[in-house]
Formats: sequence, C-alpha cells, structure tokens
Amino acid sequence: MAYSTAEVKSGALIIVSFALLLGLTFWVGNFTGGETQSYHIRFGYISGLERNAPVYFGGHEVGKVSSIRIHRGEERPIVVTVSVPLEIEIREGDQAFIDMLGMMGEKIIEIRPSAAATKILSSGGQLEGTDPIPMYRLIQKMDLLADRMDELTTSLNPMMTQLESLLSGHEEEIARMIANFEETSANIRDMTGDLKFRPWRLLRKG
Repeated sequence: MAYSTAEVKSGALIIVSFALLLGLTFWVGNFTGGETQSYHIRFGYISGLERNAPVYFGGHEVGKVSSIRIHRGEERPIVVTVSVPLEIEIREGDQAFIDMLGMMGEKIIEIRPSAAATKILSSGGQLEGTDPIPMYRLIQKMDLLADRMDELTTSLNPMMTQLESLLSGHEEEIARMIANFEETSANIRDMTGDLKFRPWRLLRKG
C-alpha cells in the first residue's frame, strides 16, 4: 500500500514531535542518567516544602529535594535530602535555607556558598539549615508592634494636650519669631557669602 507525500510528512512530524516530547520529559524529570551526590539538611520547620522542590546553589538551580524524613524526639527533627550534580561543592560553612520562588510562592532550598574556605563535605554530609519564620509569628510581631504604637500614642496625648494649651493664644508671637528667625538666617547667609569672597573685611576696623 503506497502512502502519499502528505501522509509521509505527517507521520515524520508526529515521530519527531514524540521524540522531542520524550527528550523533554527526561530532561525535566532529571532522568538523563547524570551522576549526582546527596546531602542532608536538618530543619526544625520547613514551611510547606515538598519532595522534588528545586534546589538552588548561589541563586542557580542545580538539583532537587529527593526526600523529606521526620525523626521524632529530636530538637530539629526534619531532615531534607537534596540531590545535586557532582561538580557542585558543598562546604561546612555554607548556609541552607528555605525561600519562595516567584509570585506563586513555590518553596525552594537555597544554598548560599560561604566566603570562608571551609572543609568540603563529602556526599552524604549534613548541613544545619536556617528555619523560615512561620506566618503566625510574623502576625504576632505585627500585633505586638501595633500595641506598642497604641501605648506610645496614649502616652503622648497628655503631652500634646499640654503643649497645645501653652501655645494657645500666642499664634501671632510664634509667627513673628519664625519670621525673625528666617530673616536672621538670610542675613547670616548673605554675610558669610560676602566674607567668602572678601575675607579681609574681618580685619577692617570701625
């Protein structure tokens, strides 16, 4: 059975598209067979971080979260295991924390390289991560700040009332004082400007 030219082209396009889709799937899923190494990061709170979340090193995506385990009874019970390529060197002094990516708020692991030349961790090594601040704590701090502002406003109210009573009825005198101050400032500015170009006038008598 013979196929027309259009059918052959359509079949070839379908095959090429399927191959590209398959290759993209392997690339996105990190199934390309490249060798990786694993590190463990200990946290006390992970703020919704999930398995397969991206891992960034110095702001560049390099790997993913391969597992999240909880060790009950420990002070910081959550151990996050990340997989990164072999060429990524994780050192003992590197900082690891949980951050958000973009407007959607996707949780990621960010590893910030340390400036000091500390010892390189071998695969399977562990870092102490920095816990993110839970939202309820931020709300508590905002409520506490609002309460302090209310207390400050309440304490200042008597002072403002007393100051207002002292100034009441003296508006004209205060306005004249301000005008005199502005005039004096202008005179001093003119005098200093003149002395800048004619400093000998300081020595003139009379």
